[in-house]
Amino acid sequence: MKNISLVSAMALALSANAAHSEDASPAGGWLATAAAAAPAPAPAPLAPAPMGVFGADMPPPEKLVLSITPNFANFSGMRIGTRNVSNEYIVNNVPFFLNPTRTVRIVPQNIAAKTQVVGLAYGVTKDFSLVFTGGMGEKNLEPLTFSGATGSQQRGRSYVGTVSLVDFSLSGIYRVYQDDIHRVLINLGFSFPTGSNHATFNGLLLPDGSRALVRAFYGMQQGTGTFDIMPGVVYAGHLDKWSWGVSYRGRHPLAANPQGYMWGNLHEFNGWAGYTWIPGLTTTFRVLGSLQGRIAGFDPEIRGIAAPTNPLFYGGKRVELFGGWTVSGKFIGFDNLTVAAEAGLPVYQDLNGPQIMKNWQAGMSLRLRI
Repeated sequence: MKNISLVSAMALALSANAAHSEDASPAGGWLATAAAAAPAPAPAPLAPAPMGVFGADMPPPEKLVLSITPNFANFSGMRIGTRNVSNEYIVNNVPFFLNPTRTVRIVPQNIAAKTQVVGLAYGVTKDFSLVFTGGMGEKNLEPLTFSGATGSQQRGRSYVGTVSLVDFSLSGIYRVYQDDIHRVLINLGFSFPTGSNHATFNGLLLPDGSRALVRAFYGMQQGTGTFDIMPGVVYAGHLDKWSWGVSYRGRHPLAANPQGYMWGNLHEFNGWAGYTWIPGLTTTFRVLGSLQGRIAGFDPEIRGIAAPTNPLFYGGKRVELFGGWTVSGKFIGFDNLTVAAEAGLPVYQDLNGPQIMKNWQAGMSLRLRI
């Protein structure tokens, strides 16, 4: 009996010692439990899309992002289709819209356009956000006026412009798919006619040498006067330091405005690539292709013997190249701030014209997450 008790005591001691060794082992016991309970590391932030792409980036849930975005663009030179044409060719060969027996006598030389847009983006859920935009716009025109009813004698130039609110918009963005590399988002927006489409020129030089107060040309108005629907879709991806994506966004008027016209449907296609040099600094290259139809209808108050009074001389096709960068505010100790910029120029323009050509566009965006 003593031998049996001794064996039993030794077995119990060995069992307890084994249990103690298992609990103390780095591969098991309380250390293994603690390791299993440790939270997974946070995923790396997504590389930002170029500044000019809508619907690729979303704020976190219950976070508000305020953005201030000034944009600048310049236009000069006249084109019919893909062919540049001179002022003299236009005034001798292009008929006046309301009286085809006469030729136009006023030709745009330069347009400087700038907008100041304020945006608010709110993350409703992880996969859905709302975006509101509004702001002010200013356009300044330098037209060249020719004397009399015919001929190529120049009368002089005038300097006129318009300033007003731009059309405001409200959009929703929904993320339909995302994995470690790819994501797909759709968006749907509405544009509201808050911008003026009946602004006037004060002092436009006429062929007889007088100056007149007239309604500004279609392209010089800050607003469309229509309610527009804006659908879009975005695919974006990233791998290591590289990012890329493609997107589409349209703008389609639902009906003519009270002045009797509406802009042609606009289709914009983007493709881009980006490279993140260090966390918080990304550079991008973007290709933008756009297609817009002619204006349908006309405003009887937009008249005069100028090329831009013809609603058929609007719309066309463009291909533009843009370079840009995005920098995080963490480099100055403010993680919630982001600064982005982008600039580009057209490499192909096929315009319904004669129509003034686009030369360049540049802008920047200051974004603050609240």
